[in-house]
Amino acid sequence: MRSSRRIVVLSVVCVFLFVGLAGLAQAQDVKKWRMAAILAPDDPMTMHAVDWAARVKAKTNGKIDITVFDSGKLGHERETTEQMQTGALEAGILTAAVLANFAPVQGLYNLPYVFVNTKQCLAFDKTPEAAKLNGLFEAQAKMKMIGFFPEGFRHIMNSKRPVNTPADLKGLKIRVMENKIHVASINAMGATATPISWNEVITSIQTKVIDGFENSIPTLAHVKAWDLLKNLALTSHFYDVGFVVVAKKAWDSLTPAEQKALMEAQAEALEKSLKIIEEHDKKGLEQMKANGVAITTPDLKPFVAAVKPVQDNFLKDMPDLKPIVDKAISLQ
Repeated sequence: MRSSRRIVVLSVVCVFLFVGLAGLAQAQDVKKWRMAAILAPDDPMTMHAVDWAARVKAKTNGKIDITVFDSGKLGHERETTEQMQTGALEAGILTAAVLANFAPVQGLYNLPYVFVNTKQCLAFDKTPEAAKLNGLFEAQAKMKMIGFFPEGFRHIMNSKRPVNTPADLKGLKIRVMENKIHVASINAMGATATPISWNEVITSIQTKVIDGFENSIPTLAHVKAWDLLKNLALTSHFYDVGFVVVAKKAWDSLTPAEQKALMEAQAEALEKSLKIIEEHDKKGLEQMKANGVAITTPDLKPFVAAVKPVQDNFLKDMPDLKPIVDKAISLQ
């Protein structure tokens, strides 16, 4: 009798051990990733990251679980990019301006007036030239390019005066991203470019370290730029593109099926994000007007002419990229 009881008890213990070990093994199979996003949770760029992460989790049956840390909680973009290069951080949605500091070829996306609309950017992304550019980026940055996120054109806001010509920018200290092409472009347009990290922009305006900054309409609206700046010039000087990237160490740890899932999730998330961007762009302009912002629509030809040397210098340093730039321009 005692022997039977022992057998029953041992059987129950074995079952619990088996279930526990199976559960532990399953938990160990789950990849817990962190993803960096510099903007607020309700910014379209961060929303894209969250949507992509959710789609990845669904497509991998929960085996890749990505938590998005918004508002620069994991550090400034430069810091998070460095973390990704060392493998300390698995993923991020990062701007071309910052990525170009780690992969100079990515500077192509920073060139002023190369991309003039979303349709052109989408068409370029499907070309062999874009695929070649992605390969060059991955070799230089030691990160995997998952896909891009087009947030729209960047424009200039300032606290001093309306801007209609490059001459109107003279003497204005305009915050730019920490990127050589952005600095050169804004200087060429007539302003004084002042590189400052995103988290310091509002304070810098309040303390008059800068007179304004440039960004896309959705981002300008999300930070309620009209509370400090009342002049918006639709200069459309840069087409704002962000990129979903994955650390090489994290990418190499995936199976081919998982890698495919990440790419498919990006394509699906992009389709949704394009609609969100269009809505936010329209709503942002309406909010600007409602909050007393003076909006000017300058003739862009003088601005395009002013920044031509920036494009020329970029291609002088990287002549191999000229066919890729030419392809992008041909799709305008």
